[in-house]
Amino acid sequence: MSMNRVFFIIILFAFLVVPLSINIVNDDEMSYFNLVAEVNEKLFENTNFEREGTDLEKQATISLSDEQKQLISKQLQALTKINNSIFNNFEEIQNENLKGVNEYIALYRWQEFSATYSGIKGIYLSGYHFLREEKINPIKEILSSTVVNTIVLDVKTDNGHLLYDSEITEIKELKNERIKYDAQTLQSFKEEFDIYLIGRVVAFQDPIFSRTYPESAIKDISTSKPYNQDGQYFLDPSDSASREYILNVALEACLLGFDEIQFDYIRYPDTSYQGLVYDEESNFANRTKNINSFLQNATDLLHDNGCLTSADIFGYVLNAKSDNGIGQHLETIVTTVDFISPMVYPSHYSKGSFGYSNPNNFPYEIVTASLNDGLSRGVQEKSLRPFLQGFWHSSEDVRLNIKAAEDKGLDWIIWNNSSVYDEDYFSRINS
Repeated sequence: MSMNRVFFIIILFAFLVVPLSINIVNDDEMSYFNLVAEVNEKLFENTNFEREGTDLEKQATISLSDEQKQLISKQLQALTKINNSIFNNFEEIQNENLKGVNEYIALYRWQEFSATYSGIKGIYLSGYHFLREEKINPIKEILSSTVVNTIVLDVKTDNGHLLYDSEITEIKELKNERIKYDAQTLQSFKEEFDIYLIGRVVAFQDPIFSRTYPESAIKDISTSKPYNQDGQYFLDPSDSASREYILNVALEACLLGFDEIQFDYIRYPDTSYQGLVYDEESNFANRTKNINSFLQNATDLLHDNGCLTSADIFGYVLNAKSDNGIGQHLETIVTTVDFISPMVYPSHYSKGSFGYSNPNNFPYEIVTASLNDGLSRGVQEKSLRPFLQGFWHSSEDVRLNIKAAEDKGLDWIIWNNSSVYDEDYFSRINS
């Protein structure tokens, strides 16, 4: 077989494996397929078939000019680039499709769970208490015998501790792991009690990260050290390193098996002190930009990986028109996450709020008034899931908190920092 014939067979094979929908035209306006046709025509013009006995002898001589060979080589290189591009685009499209599927599954899981159990009815469980029998056993009893179907569990705590085995680079220097659970533990917990599991990530309040990486913390101009507010140290929400660290924690938590990641302390420090130094000037535009862009980035990342997102906010954000210096502005923050959880604790409202001299004595009225403010400003019922007061209240008061939320058609979560709840919190109230 002549070298010309071998060359032709290789070229013909290469042409046939390329999708026929591609028709390359070179700089001289010569079509790739026209060139193939020309070569084929020469093949059949120069092929003679002679039968000798039972053998079929094929004799073919194909003559290609140097120009044609160069053109074919050039077109093959172009086709190779196109094939690579098609493959890369296919991978990119598949990845985007997978992200869309993950987001759909997360939303569908929440919707189905909510429909089955008439909404999210949750309690907070300190991650430090997860392995303590005297704390977790009463929680398990509540999950087994009451309407409670959701647990908010610490992932990253107020102390800056991570309660799982992390692979984040900074962990070796931070030394902040206090491991309480892993993916299998969480999965077993979810399956045993058929619960919706929310991972609480304390965001911009972190004493360990602030002291280890002071360049990422808010500075106190009087000391040139990280700002300390009664033992609380705040990261600068405009600092890229602190933002990336928190996002990495949230992603690891999502991949551990939480259904939703909830960001707490997603704000600037609430203080009137003027001696604070930020990477960016602290004004309404910058504060809301930094808080909202972080939450939007987190939501995009977590949706892509199959988790929903929520943000804890102060209760007064529901009726405040500004961000009150902390970056939490209702109309903008609500667009960045799936749910907001305003902490509408009656004990936290000042004297005279909503016309009550002692708001803590009127839990139903205070919670109702606060939620009315949020709903009247356009927040959708499905997006508004308040934190209710489970401390400094009688059982009847806690039940009135719940009744106020449910009378508005809202889901709810009860907060008690000690993880202590009475089963009768969740019984019916006689109207």
